[in-house]
Amino acid sequence: MVDRKEYALALAKQGFKLFPLIANSKKPPRGMDGYKSATSDLQAVSGWFEAEPTTNIGLRLDTSNLLVVDVDRHQNGHDGVASLAELKQGGHKLPTDTYIEQTPGNGLHFFFAVPSKHPHREVNWRPGVDVLTDFVVIAPSIIEKRSYHPVGGQQLVQAKVAPDWLLNDLFKENVNVSRENASITKKTWAGRWLDDLVQGTAAGNRNVFLTSLVGKIFKTGCQTTTAYELLQFANDHLEVPLPDKEVNQIFYSIIKRL
Repeated sequence: MVDRKEYALALAKQGFKLFPLIANSKKPPRGMDGYKSATSDLQAVSGWFEAEPTTNIGLRLDTSNLLVVDVDRHQNGHDGVASLAELKQGGHKLPTDTYIEQTPGNGLHFFFAVPSKHPHREVNWRPGVDVLTDFVVIAPSIIEKRSYHPVGGQQLVQAKVAPDWLLNDLFKENVNVSRENASITKKTWAGRWLDDLVQGTAAGNRNVFLTSLVGKIFKTGCQTTTAYELLQFANDHLEVPLPDKEVNQIFYSIIKRL
């Protein structure tokens, strides 16, 4: 078993910025500002594990000039590995000679160095595949007794440069989004709440934000299951998501008013 404290300190010494996560979870401790509080300060990092030896580890990607291709085998019925196979058939093979971790859910995290401008996070870049550019949970963190662990003999510092076709695809999508935004002359009511859904809010305003958002969602006349899925999406994309129990309380409180 890898000693979490020693491993985290080794990464911090190399300049990687880390942040603590509650044991057995992907959530930061109360009072922490998620990946924005990431640090390479050795005293701070050591203190996390002195207080709680089973602390999980988060890595801030943008300040480390890294991105992660997150391949999930069970994302809304999609198999990310199948998506990678389709990309390979089209001549776009994702390199496997870089640092790779297997996730507790049997997925894969491919780590790549970004040489210049950093792209934006791309949720559902391909079915079952996200591109993470802000933060990621790393080995040897554990969720439900299953660990994140390296595949092969590579180390995080050996992450290879992202292939040109991947960067070109990510930046092309970002440019297209900008052009579409520029062409909009009048934003509709639905457009405003869709923007809210994606943009999120600060940690101190989460309950009010999600309560207001789910009320707006129900006003569209969508099915209850659709509203719940959108609420979960909004919460998952907050910088610091609320616990599932609180999200469910928000949802059912709105249903009672309808």
